[in-house]
Formats: sequence, structure tokens, C-alpha cells
Amino acid sequence: MRSTSIFALAASLALFSIGAQAAAPSNWPAGARDSFVKDCSDAASQNVDAKIAKAHCECGADKINAELSTAEIKELMTNQNASEELKNKAVAAISSCKVVKKK
Repeated sequence: MRSTSIFALAASLALFSIGAQAAAPSNWPAGARDSFVKDCSDAASQNVDAKIAKAHCECGADKINAELSTAEIKELMTNQNASEELKNKAVAAISSCKVVKKK
């Protein structure tokens, strides 16, 4: 009986470690992704359904995470005078996230 429990624990840990390896590391500074998604969703929901806005913003956050470094994300989030090159890089990263406007 004890070996069954140990096996179950080992299997659970193995599955957890596989899932943890599959998840991409976050380049977002602590709390910055949630703040971005909230601010983005609040603005986007003025033009589209709130659920669509949130999905678009989460997509954008994921794309930014994949394309920008932690330092670049921090620069965008804290500096309104970030370089045009960096702003364009962020816009290019999120450009594949589509939104359908309200009718």
C-alpha cells in the first residue's frame, strides 16, 4: 500500500514538472502583466465587448512576453518617453491579436 502512495506522489510530481517546463517563463515584472491586462481591457471595452477586450489584451500580454525582454517591458510600463523603436516592437508583437468591434 505504501509503495502505491509513493508511486502516485512520484507520478504527480513528474506531471507537474513536465507542465512547469512547458510553460514559458514570464518576462513581465511582478504585477505588471495584470496591470497591463486591466488597463488595456478597460480601454478596449469602450469599443468591444468586455470578454473580447480581455481576450485581446491577454493575447497581447502573451505576445509581448514572447517578443520583449523584462527590461524592455519595464521600460514600456514605466516610461512614457520610451523609444519609438521599442513602442513599434510592442505594437508589432501584438498585431496578430484580433478584435471584433461592437455593432
